[in-house]
Amino acid sequence: SCALDDVKLFDPPFAAVLKELAVDYPAEGCGEDDPLLLMQVTEFACGGFVVGVTWNHVVADGLGIAQFLQAVGDLARGLPRPSVFPVSCGDGSLPALPPLVAAIEKTMLSLETKRFAYLDITIPSTMIERVKAEYAAAAGDVDSGEPCTVFEAVTAALWRSRTRAVISSDDPDAPAPLVFAANARKHVGAKEGYYGNCVTSQVAVPTSDEVANGDLKHVVRLIRRAKEEIPLQFKNAGGGGMNGKRVKQLASVLFGYSAFYVASWRNIGFEAPDFGGGRAARVMCHFEPTGVPSCVACLPRDGGGASVLSLCGRDEHVDAFLEELATLG
Repeated sequence: SCALDDVKLFDPPFAAVLKELAVDYPAEGCGEDDPLLLMQVTEFACGGFVVGVTWNHVVADGLGIAQFLQAVGDLARGLPRPSVFPVSCGDGSLPALPPLVAAIEKTMLSLETKRFAYLDITIPSTMIERVKAEYAAAAGDVDSGEPCTVFEAVTAALWRSRTRAVISSDDPDAPAPLVFAANARKHVGAKEGYYGNCVTSQVAVPTSDEVANGDLKHVVRLIRRAKEEIPLQFKNAGGGGMNGKRVKQLASVLFGYSAFYVASWRNIGFEAPDFGGGRAARVMCHFEPTGVPSCVACLPRDGGGASVLSLCGRDEHVDAFLEELATLG
């Protein structure tokens, strides 16, 4: 009985509102008898609407669900078939998860959830463009001629600001791990239209001094070097030459408060579905409690800058984190 503007859905804090816009699984998680996907459409008096989707991750990853929603929109608009035909790849042609990624996934399932502050952040487009320009100006000092991406610029800003806020400068050799999700389709030969899980995780573990006191173009390089190593995960029997001891050493430092997990929704396609009223004004997610500091970056929305939803720090570190981000302008 109200308009979207009245709900202030785009104005933080909005976590309580989001709970009313999507159906959720029971507190203990999705059980064997629960639906694999739940959807709720909420219509508003202004004619706007919100589509809330909850799914069991065993069915599909983010790209797969975005493809499914695009298909729903295609059929709702009267197309005879989806514009992207779904492919299941059930022939066993895709490789298993690399050892480190499998260890991360297994450990994440057993972690106790912790309380982190919920933040809605916008990284200004002016800052993103400045970081990209600075990186381009230093292109002669780096190996790759590819321009800095939005993801790299945004993650560098978040990672450096968080490291400065939460890791003591008295311990410059302390690790400052970054773990980020990456689409592995092109690395494993997944067929076009594949909607199942095809996501890997990549890790960078520099010292806190290297992250906190490096300029942003250097932090971008740290992220880029980690990205360039992703194809190696799927060589040499899926391990990239990484032995079991090294896997355990890395895994042991990836689940403390100094670690930072980032998932980017920039190129997933959640903004693409058109149910008859055009594309979405904003893509959002409802954060569940997590065992590690994390954020979802680059959520698509109208307007400039990059939208970030974050559970990446305790209450006592929020002000310092936001102040560090503000200095980047």
